[in-house]
Amino acid sequence: MLFIHGMGGCADDWAFCLDALASAHRVIAPDLLGFGRSAKPQIDYTIAGFVEVLERLLRTLDIERITLVGHSLGGWIAATFALQRPQAMDKLVLLDSAGVWAEMIDLPVDLRVSTLAHMREVFQFLFYDKTLATGDLVEMAYRQHLERDDGPTINSLLMNTRGGRERLDDVICRLTMTTLIVWGEQDEIFPVEIGRHINRLVAGSTLQVIAQCGHLPNLENPGELVRCVRQFVER
Repeated sequence: MLFIHGMGGCADDWAFCLDALASAHRVIAPDLLGFGRSAKPQIDYTIAGFVEVLERLLRTLDIERITLVGHSLGGWIAATFALQRPQAMDKLVLLDSAGVWAEMIDLPVDLRVSTLAHMREVFQFLFYDKTLATGDLVEMAYRQHLERDDGPTINSLLMNTRGGRERLDDVICRLTMTTLIVWGEQDEIFPVEIGRHINRLVAGSTLQVIAQCGHLPNLENPGELVRCVRQFVER
């Protein structure tokens, strides 16, 4: 199982999920190119580019078939990979996924963080339980944002996916592998209606909605997320 983090995230975003799944599965959680501890070349970042990196990673690890778990931006990448390489897929898990916009026009908050106050504003959109967005968490996230220098990656992605480029609304219905869609019921970034819309588009897919949870089930309710994923991959 390979876990793909979201915009501005890193492999650490899965820290509360991996141990519970590693007892029965091989789990892999990379930092995407341009994020976390990975290199940050000055290139145009696109979904196609991330799919190519994922292909190279799997080839390097000599993995022929994989279950992908993608969160937000990671879901967009995972679904695009699955559409292009269905023969390499076992199962697919889309967690509060980007890529299908339905009637959404834009994100409700600017993700191009430039100040500590701006980071605090972003975190208010990420959690259902706003008390989780503590001062210490916001400070740590902002410090890592500056140290890891992922601002240019975020800006490039937002520019390159603007105007419908690489969106999946018209093609996600072509997914053929067994697919689980997991969504935080109170997600303020991508509302749960988008998850329900994807569920209708992808034949045979299953939707699991996590109550009292925002855009980050992997941090806000990792126990329930692990239960959903384990039940899905082990059935």
